[in-house]
Amino acid sequence: MDRISCLAYLLYQAENREIQNAALQLVSGEISIKELNNIPQYLPFIKEAEKELKKNTLNTNEVYDFVESFLYTY
Repeated sequence: MDRISCLAYLLYQAENREIQNAALQLVSGEISIKELNNIPQYLPFIKEAEKELKKNTLNTNEVYDFVESFLYTY
């Protein structure tokens, strides 16, 4: 699974609707991770998602399901 899809999945897990919307935009390609990094209120969420991604504990089936569910519906 690619890095962007995994980060979008992790960001979508946040209990913040604005972050969830950003995750959906990220997975659909409407915004880039570089653009998100330039938005100060998103940085803590992105840093946390990147830490979690480095742990390599993601269930790839859940990431696949997330991408499949939201890639074309947003």
